[in-house]
Amino acid sequence: MIPFLQTPLALALSSLLALGSPAGTPGPRPHDYLGTWNYDQPDRATQRNIAVIGATPPIHVPQIGDIVFTRTGAAITGRTDQGCTWTFAVRPASLELDPPAQQCFNRVIGSAYTITKWSVTVAGDHARESIEAVSHQPTGDYSFRLDDGRRTRAAAGSGARFTGAWRYDPADPQTRVNIVTTRHTAPDRVTQSPRQGTVTFTGRRGVVTARTGDGCAWRLTARGNTAKLDPAGQTCGGTTLTFWTVASDGRRQASVQAGTGPDGGTFLLSVGALTRW
Repeated sequence: MIPFLQTPLALALSSLLALGSPAGTPGPRPHDYLGTWNYDQPDRATQRNIAVIGATPPIHVPQIGDIVFTRTGAAITGRTDQGCTWTFAVRPASLELDPPAQQCFNRVIGSAYTITKWSVTVAGDHARESIEAVSHQPTGDYSFRLDDGRRTRAAAGSGARFTGAWRYDPADPQTRVNIVTTRHTAPDRVTQSPRQGTVTFTGRRGVVTARTGDGCAWRLTARGNTAKLDPAGQTCGGTTLTFWTVASDGRRQASVQAGTGPDGGTFLLSVGALTRW
């Protein structure tokens, strides 16, 4: 995801690093790319699935969510969970963005971005990716790089790694962790506030229920390590969630959440981080 830097956003984009095939090993066939692929759990220590935004200082944004690859004639189309669609050409060892410099306005994060390079390679049920892009903001254009993107083919639904009680990590305005940005109109203003408290997930099959501290219950569908709000547009207590994606390894969660609050302001949590409680 490429974020709005005044309104910190997680980029819900993917990119794939073309590694090539060992000598004598056939490259992947077009159908090897098809299907749904989840980002693996982000890791700040190794920079796996951590994008770097070229602000001052740089902003490190965990990458989560999925992309669905389908075949369109000789090309491959990829659609991300945040609603952007991209076209790739099949090369001998990788998928490559084709044509280059494709642009999308991401309604979840509220900004546009242009991807200039995106490479994808697969090995069985695992994929690697790299991406170079430009985020277009009112304050200017900012570079975006994901050098070590990794994905796993989405498995059948299972909510086991989500179940239990989770607490939001301490909010940090410098790293954007657990900072909610809310935009109001009439008058136009932007506010930031920490996200705190706990969330309890129940349900071990493909459907899980997330109960938040305000007494609301939200339905998500889980596939592999990723759970997504399903359906979108759920409302409780005057709050409407339009987007919520969570990645979990059973100990840590990374999340992106967007919606409208009781006061009418639109909010975004672009770098959500929780620890099992």
